[in-house]
Amino acid sequence: MFDTRLLDVLPWLPLALFSALLALWYIQDVILAFRTPRLDPHPRLPRTGPLVTVIIPARNEATRIGACLEGLARQSYRTFEVIVVDDDSSDDTADVVRQFASRLPALTILSSKGLPHHWAGKCWACWQGANRARGNWLLFLDADVTPQPGLLAALVERATAGRDMMTLVPLIHLTSFAERLVLPPFIGLISAIYPFDRVNDPSSPLAFAIGQCILIRRDVYIAVDGHRAVRGSVLEDMDLARIVKQSGYALDAAIAPDLLEVRMYNGWGTLTEGLKKNAVAGYRSGGMRSGLMGLRQGLMTVMPWIMLVASQALPLIGGDPAQAQALTLAGVALLIISVLCWGTVVHYRFRISPLWGALYGPGTAVYFALAAQALLQIRSGKGVEWKGRVFTR
Repeated sequence: MFDTRLLDVLPWLPLALFSALLALWYIQDVILAFRTPRLDPHPRLPRTGPLVTVIIPARNEATRIGACLEGLARQSYRTFEVIVVDDDSSDDTADVVRQFASRLPALTILSSKGLPHHWAGKCWACWQGANRARGNWLLFLDADVTPQPGLLAALVERATAGRDMMTLVPLIHLTSFAERLVLPPFIGLISAIYPFDRVNDPSSPLAFAIGQCILIRRDVYIAVDGHRAVRGSVLEDMDLARIVKQSGYALDAAIAPDLLEVRMYNGWGTLTEGLKKNAVAGYRSGGMRSGLMGLRQGLMTVMPWIMLVASQALPLIGGDPAQAQALTLAGVALLIISVLCWGTVVHYRFRISPLWGALYGPGTAVYFALAAQALLQIRSGKGVEWKGRVFTR
């Protein structure tokens, strides 16, 4: 005999299943954060070994490159040289670098030659630095990162254990309100698109690198034609990683909050410029996966609020009060779960108060608005600007 009680359950089933799916996604974000491969310092790191050439492309970095060079001067690993490529700076970048000549004896300052046609500025600077390198390993660092004393030693120890290319994600300092609002969901989206366990799996085609810290064997760099192979790319780090992995070399990605630190932006102006540039390039690089993960994060952001709004609207149009109450309970429960989970992620990744997890959803909305604006600027031909250069594709 048919159980009529099933008829009472069926109308609630879609809401229950969808709510369960959203709750699972929130929990997945926490698991993903804690399972991300990590590189940490330890007392037995080597002090000497293969020569590492540190290459720093620098464009108008006078106020920030000092901290990077100070960190390099304090490295426990001593077999390295430093090449700073002054990428047509209009400030005192080169003068600041010269002040470290006595503390970094193997320091070279290159003045970038005129930017060739079809080359992006950073790629050209990195390529020039690589052509002057003497090391077995090439370490590309952004000028705004601050290396901790164990960085080179930890990289060399791990890389010489069978890696061909490594990339490290630094601890990102979030100082302004704008940074704390937008960067956590942006980094969360990148982490969902490129989970490091798949990036590090040779059988997976997924590749990832972040230009803030890339270590690559010099012979591998030469074999794949290095930055010349990605010379026109705005997202040269990701494209280089893809070529390296497609060529059959071992790729390794990890977080390293105790080895490398950075403040990516210094407020709303530089943040919007940087994220617009990355949003366009990232969407093209991530393709369908980027769109799906964006949809996932968008649903996680808006659906609890849609449930709450629907619960208030339903009685006004003669809907079932019981259904309205169920929507309210589901919406409130999902908001609480989201704040708890995202707060845990924010605290772990950025070492700030978990209370900032309450703004993870609004921050996602702001980032999506910036990304949409960037795409419109590209399609209109206006392009997006970064460090005085305009990118139109």
